[in-house]
Amino acid sequence: MSSGLQEERTELAWLRTMLSCWAAALIAAKISFPVGTLAIMGPVAVTTVAHLRRRRLKGGGSPPPALPPAAAALVAASCVIIAIAGLFM
Repeated sequence: MSSGLQEERTELAWLRTMLSCWAAALIAAKISFPVGTLAIMGPVAVTTVAHLRRRRLKGGGSPPPALPPAAAALVAASCVIIAIAGLFM
């Protein structure tokens, strides 16, 4: 019943997440320079996780494994870092 486009949609979702994370961090770094540079650590973590997930999606027909708890914690921590940097703006 699936059209087989789920992998592409998931890959695009990771790309959108990565792009929006970088945009928010760069805005935070521009507005509050010393504290905002801490926000750059968040997109680095999200980019690493997104790259690993996209590589696993290229594997083929089998569904990729679930996101490991460590990677999920890394993405959550990066969101918290960006939020804290936003508080200091």
